[in-house]
Amino acid sequence: MKLLQAVLFAALVALVPSTVLAQVKAAVIFQVPNPGSVNGWERGHMDGVKLLQKAGWNVTVAENVPFPRLAETASGYANSGFDVVIFTSSGNIAAWNEVAPKHPKTLFVLMSSVGKLPDSQNVLAYSMDFYAYGVVAGAASALASKTGKIAAIGGVPVPALQQMFSAVIEGAKTVRPNAEVFVAFSGDWVNVPRAREVAALQIQRGADIIIANAGNGTRGIIDAAEGAKVHTVGYATDWYEDAKNVFMTSIVMNIPQWYAAFLKDYQSKNLAPRITRFGAESFSVADFRGKLNAQQEAQLRETVRKLQKGEINVPVKTHEFK
Repeated sequence: MKLLQAVLFAALVALVPSTVLAQVKAAVIFQVPNPGSVNGWERGHMDGVKLLQKAGWNVTVAENVPFPRLAETASGYANSGFDVVIFTSSGNIAAWNEVAPKHPKTLFVLMSSVGKLPDSQNVLAYSMDFYAYGVVAGAASALASKTGKIAAIGGVPVPALQQMFSAVIEGAKTVRPNAEVFVAFSGDWVNVPRAREVAALQIQRGADIIIANAGNGTRGIIDAAEGAKVHTVGYATDWYEDAKNVFMTSIVMNIPQWYAAFLKDYQSKNLAPRITRFGAESFSVADFRGKLNAQQEAQLRETVRKLQKGEINVPVKTHEFK
């Protein structure tokens, strides 16, 4: 899977012009410190940042920006003459809605889950189908679980996680009706001890597979899983190298594809406000590396294929989480 990701990334880089967009000045905003060191969502976005840099863009990475300071930070870049400001989380939607109408000369882009654009002409969105993603993660985890109990642990219940974890529940119950899904949140994206504690509580309840999506805090989930000898499912990118004994597999998004689509739109000046959506066909299941036997893996991959093709009907239901 690592080789495949490298090949796909190289192919995307090869398609990006290196000089046409050399004067573009962009800022990419993250909520976590040192996003390049955090696997999953942040590392996928940092691979997207590399595409912008390959195109000759002057990219500033704003890290560890708390939610209350998002609008202030984005406005600061706009006031400083930045051409593009990129928000990297559905938790940034309120700030996106606030700042875009105030700064018409700056293009504000959201790279996450969103259903509606701000009332402004200087906005674009590239949005993953987080419900379809959660369905696959939930179904895969439920099929592989020995106890029939799985956990989905996040940092903060932002809209993307509300969708994803709702779908985890429905996907799990579609393939295994008696499955139990425990949903919990650590409260932020950086508190490793708290995430470890939350994961340990779900393991005590019987969860033997954990779907992890807690930013830097995921290290705590890994620690708890290692101690209890249970498996986790990696989020967004392939987590295998981070904890080889823990990760059963990862459900991989092709986040650089979103940035490549944006680069193409920017180059062609195709900047009319819209949401470009990426569905189930755009993500994949990483290698299992012996965590399942051949029969289990074949069954799981066939189920995932059917889910992505729409051959298995999964209810669309929103669950409320706190």
